[in-house]
Amino acid sequence: MREAQKIIPVIKSKNIIMQAIYFLCGVLVSHAAVFESYAPFGISFAAAVPYENALSASVGSALGYILLQGRGSFRCVSSVVTVYALRWLFSDLPKINRNKLFAPLISSAPLICTGVVIISATGRGSIVMCFVESLLAAVGAYFLKETTLSAGENISTFDQQEIACIIMSGCIFLLSANMITFGKISVGRILAGTAILFCAYYGSAAGGCIGGTAAGVTFGFASGDKHFLALSYSFGGLMAGVFSYVGKFGSAIAFLFCSTVVFLADGITADSTAVFYESVTAIVIFLVIPKEVGGKIAFFVAPHSSDKENENLRRGIIMRLDLASKAIQNINEAVINVSKKLNKIYGNEMDGIFVKTVEETCRRCGMRAFCCKDGEENHIERLKALEPILRNSAKVDESEIRKIFSKRCCKAGEVADNLSDNYESYMNYLSAEARISQIRGVVAGQFSGLAEILSGLKDEFDKYECCDNATAQKVLSALKIRGFLVYECSVMIDTFGRMTIETELEADNIRLLKKMDISEEISKICGRGFMPPVSTAVGNRLRVTFSQKPKYDVQTGSAQHICGNGRLCGDSFNYFKDGQGRFVAIISDGMGTGGRAAVDGGMTVSIISKLVKSGLGFDASLGAVNSALMVKSNDESLATADILTIDLFSGETEIMKAGAPVTFFRNRGKVIRIEPTSLPAGILTDVKLTHDVISLGDDDIVIMVSDGAVAVSDEWIGAMMRDFNGDDIQVLVDDIIDEAMLGSKFSRDDDITVIGVKLHSSFF
Repeated sequence: MREAQKIIPVIKSKNIIMQAIYFLCGVLVSHAAVFESYAPFGISFAAAVPYENALSASVGSALGYILLQGRGSFRCVSSVVTVYALRWLFSDLPKINRNKLFAPLISSAPLICTGVVIISATGRGSIVMCFVESLLAAVGAYFLKETTLSAGENISTFDQQEIACIIMSGCIFLLSANMITFGKISVGRILAGTAILFCAYYGSAAGGCIGGTAAGVTFGFASGDKHFLALSYSFGGLMAGVFSYVGKFGSAIAFLFCSTVVFLADGITADSTAVFYESVTAIVIFLVIPKEVGGKIAFFVAPHSSDKENENLRRGIIMRLDLASKAIQNINEAVINVSKKLNKIYGNEMDGIFVKTVEETCRRCGMRAFCCKDGEENHIERLKALEPILRNSAKVDESEIRKIFSKRCCKAGEVADNLSDNYESYMNYLSAEARISQIRGVVAGQFSGLAEILSGLKDEFDKYECCDNATAQKVLSALKIRGFLVYECSVMIDTFGRMTIETELEADNIRLLKKMDISEEISKICGRGFMPPVSTAVGNRLRVTFSQKPKYDVQTGSAQHICGNGRLCGDSFNYFKDGQGRFVAIISDGMGTGGRAAVDGGMTVSIISKLVKSGLGFDASLGAVNSALMVKSNDESLATADILTIDLFSGETEIMKAGAPVTFFRNRGKVIRIEPTSLPAGILTDVKLTHDVISLGDDDIVIMVSDGAVAVSDEWIGAMMRDFNGDDIQVLVDDIIDEAMLGSKFSRDDDITVIGVKLHSSFF
């Protein structure tokens, strides 16, 4: 009940703030005038806003008209009142309110009616201009209505038409600043020029064209004798967008060139000179605005390729991947079922070798009628008594046959030879069947792994909200200009608004990538900060991923002790940022110590690292490791997998294990142990990671260890973490290694690996 009481004032305060905003916007937009004296947009605003805000917007518009026109405001104020009355009258009819023509009609009708009455009564004014004013009110209401309908939605999902409506609405509001002048220089036109440059720079040619045309038409109407503004703004916006790939200066110079051409073509007059100075001022403002502020503005002006066609394509890809994953999983189940049936058919039965021996020897014997008078079954049962001898020495002698048949058998030697041969064939069959069964298991595991890979790709596509093709083209152009050979470039925005850029380059570009700080240039193009790229070589291609700068960063430390101070460590580790805003750390402990363990551990870490960097999931990556361990040799190969992943945007941390020991977390000063039960890779055909999640924050610490560090006990690690107050995580890691080596003197020496991770707020 108390929580509800706390929420109610918050809701009320938000409502009051929103009403105040709509009131101020009404005052502001009513000052937006065209043809120097017509101001229909306050009426448009009152007709377009949501009904719950209509009263405050109408009062604000009416007050704005009174302040602007004084005694001559009666017609506009009465039109605003009429609009609100019509909205109140039809408020219970949602079908009418949702109709796109409703707002334009109720905003234009009062202006036409009042204008015709006044002109008829006084004889002053023009019927034509009355209709023009009402038409402008209708157009303004349409744009403002579309803009208010889009309020609260994700801007990344807007199409070009919705963005055009938003820009036109913005131009209407900028008109209200057109009356603020210094001599002939207008503040409104300076702001309009700045807005055009942002539209062009962040929205490329399409954004510049929309912004330039919208501002040109709007301010061309506003200044009756300055029609060259439409040419200057539209031409300048288009060219600034065309040259946006060069950078801010490229857009600015293109806009200045167009303004200069129009200025000279129109003649050097006071009006054209003022417009030229306004353009120069807009360019200066555009250049000095910090990129952080520009990035936030860009979020509203950059066109996003998220129309229905792109969304349908994305959903189609997700559906295909999901279907393929399920189909392969069904194949995997079919292979397993066939394997089970074959095991039932060819079970581990030795009776067959005794039956076969009797068939091969006794049925061709001339003494068969005499020996088998008590039945062949009796012969078979007697031969079964030799099973222990066969299992022990893999063959029987003639003397053993004569013993069980009381020396009556005339072909005892042949029986012994056939029985020994049949047993050898049986053992060979069992060995082959075991190998075939293992191969079947590996094949089934491969199908399962492939299904997991496709399922992981499906989940990866599913988390992205849209693809920004306009930004992708700008990034592509920038990379090509700087000498990169680019095959593909995609820009994706996920459901949280995070942007990820993935490019595919020529493999030889790795040297150029290391030499050039391209991430800063990418940040300028996209209007948001990006981290240094993560690259992965695949054949003759280089996959490069840029991810947004996150909230957190990590400080890392690592150390190893090799068993017996040898040359090869059975533990292997790696840590990296995967290009998706995550930090990943991996430790693998190969079975035993020395070279063979080093191969298994190194292979595990290498495969998982490469696959994760390539965009595959951790479970699918472990499946590939498991298959590799099972087929790489006839000998048993085992390797643990200890994987840590931290979402640097949120601090959410996941620990995944396959046979790995405990992991330690210091979370808000409290030490937490995570040690789930799991099996290492290389034992079973179907191995799974255990998953545990914990939320970390600033100054929290993670310690990952191999089993050599906790062979005796692990309580001391938690105590060291609790007491650690230093800034360098490497110091804590070294102390843990030293203490673990000291403890190994009292037990069996083993390889020891320790990784330390400290989370801290990013200063980007």
